[in-house]
Amino acid sequence: RRCGSRRRMAGLAWKWPRTRLPVGASALGVFVLCWLYVFPVYRLPDEKEIVQGVLLQQGKAWRRNQTAVALFRKLLEECCDPGQLFAMTKMNSPMGKNLWFDGEFLYSVTIDNATYSLFPQATPFQLPLKKCSVVGNGGILKKSGCGKQIDQADFVMRCNLPPLSSEYSKDVGSKTQLVTANPSIIQKR
Repeated sequence: RRCGSRRRMAGLAWKWPRTRLPVGASALGVFVLCWLYVFPVYRLPDEKEIVQGVLLQQGKAWRRNQTAVALFRKLLEECCDPGQLFAMTKMNSPMGKNLWFDGEFLYSVTIDNATYSLFPQATPFQLPLKKCSVVGNGGILKKSGCGKQIDQADFVMRCNLPPLSSEYSKDVGSKTQLVTANPSIIQKR
């Protein structure tokens, strides 16, 4: 009988392996997991919480901080030539140059004839600009009717080669002076 019961126990042990932790430690582990589920340490705030947080920090009326603007412009001018290097042009981005993916130093794209033909001859900025529109392609403007307001700007910058067909112009406008594109977007489109 002993031999048979040992085989049966060995078979059960194979199906349900024994833990080396004491019962109290296992119970504590389950308790901690349940606690973290009920009271998470960190969770992402929803959109309303973000907006409320910004309004509490900034107040309801936004005012330009002229000192901060002047300091930021000075820092930009010291580190680079933003007027000439902000936009990729045929003047500052010759064929054969490598474009490195933003934040990923292992991937690059070499400027070829097709990519080079997308660049303007010179920088599109004609200063001073009184009113600018920066338009993304995330879909937040869908059914907004903001197209006319966007097109009234002196300068319109669009991000990541957005679609500008007639079905979208009522919401996103059609005027464009500058289009930004990550190298991955250039390859895809």
